Amino acid sequence: MMRRFLKLRITRTLNMQMRKQKLRKLVALLVVVLVLGCWVGAAGGATDQEIYDRIHFMNQQVEEMEASSVYSNVYVDSSWVDLSNVSSTGTVVQHTYRGGNPTPTINNFTIPSRSFDSALDKVVRYVLGNVANVYKQEPLNTETTMITYQRTTVPIYVYGPYKAQELDEIILGLPNCFNISYDTSHGRSDPITPIEMPVAEATLNAIFSIDNPTYTISSGSTGEPVTMTMDVAPYIKDNRTYTPVRFLAYALGVTEEGIQWNEATQTVTIIKDDTTLKLTIGSTTLTKNSQTITMDVAPELVNPGRTMLPARWVSEAMGASVTWDETTKQVTIEILQPQEQG
Repeated sequence: MMRRFLKLRITRTLNMQMRKQKLRKLVALLVVVLVLGCWVGAAGGATDQEIYDRIHFMNQQVEEMEASSVYSNVYVDSSWVDLSNVSSTGTVVQHTYRGGNPTPTINNFTIPSRSFDSALDKVVRYVLGNVANVYKQEPLNTETTMITYQRTTVPIYVYGPYKAQELDEIILGLPNCFNISYDTSHGRSDPITPIEMPVAEATLNAIFSIDNPTYTISSGSTGEPVTMTMDVAPYIKDNRTYTPVRFLAYALGVTEEGIQWNEATQTVTIIKDDTTLKLTIGSTTLTKNSQTITMDVAPELVNPGRTMLPARWVSEAMGASVTWDETTKQVTIEILQPQEQG
C-alpha cells in the first residue's frame, strides 16, 4: 500500500513539474507578445475564430515537433537562430528547415559583439513585432511563434500559405535587425525607421502536375500565370516527384546559361547567383557549393534522353519551398526573386 502511495505521489509530482514548466514557457511567450504589442486580434476579413483555429493548429504541430525533435513537417517550417556565440565572436547562425526535409539551409553572418539578452531582444522584436505582424494580416494569413525559454538557439516556427516568403523575409532581414531602433513610449515596439518587406510580392511560383506535359509559372502573388509546355511530363517514383531538369531550373529562376550538362560524367550543373548544384545520373549525392547532401533517390535519364531530377531535393537546395497536393497530384515550387534596385 505504501509503495502504491509513493508511486502515485511521485507521478503527481512529476506531472505538476511538467505543467509548471509548460506554464513558465507559455508565460515567457505571452510576456514577449504583450510587450511587443502584437497579440492577435481580428485581422481584416478573418474572424477571431479562424485566427484562433490556425494558431491552435500551429501550436499543436509545434508541440508534436518539439516532442519528436522534428524541425519541420508538411504544415510548419522553422528557422533556428543560434546566438550562443554572439557575445564572444558576434557570430549568428541560422538553420532553416522546410517541408519536412531534415537537411537545413544554413546562413551565417557576423555582427558587432553584444550580450545574448540584447541580441535576443532585437531578434524577437524584429520577428514577432515586425515581420509576424505583417504576415498574419489578410490576405497572407500566416502565423509565427518563437520559443525563447532557456535556449541559446531560438526556433522560429511559421505556419500558413506564405510561410516560405516569411522565412525568406526573416533570413534576409535578420542580419540588419540588430541596428533597428524602436519607439516603446506607447506601450508598443514600433520601429523608428519603417521596415520595408517586399518578399511576398517577389516570388516565382511554378506548379507541375503529374503526367501533364505543361506547367504554370507566375511572378509574385498577383502575377498572371503563364502556361509552359515540356517534352517530358513529371512522374512519381519511390514517392518522389521527378521533373525535367531544364524546366525545373526555369521554375527556380535559373537562366539558360546556368544549366550545364556533361555527357562524359553524366553530370548536370545548375548555377544561380552564388549557388551551384551538381547532380550525377544514378547517384544520390547532391553537391551544393562545397556541401555534400545525400538524397534518398537519384537523378535518372528517360526517353528521349531527358534528365529527370527529384524536384523537392533540388528546389530546396536552391532555397525554394515545395508543397505537394495529394488530391490534385500537383507540386508547387516557390522561390524568392531578387528585388530590382530603383
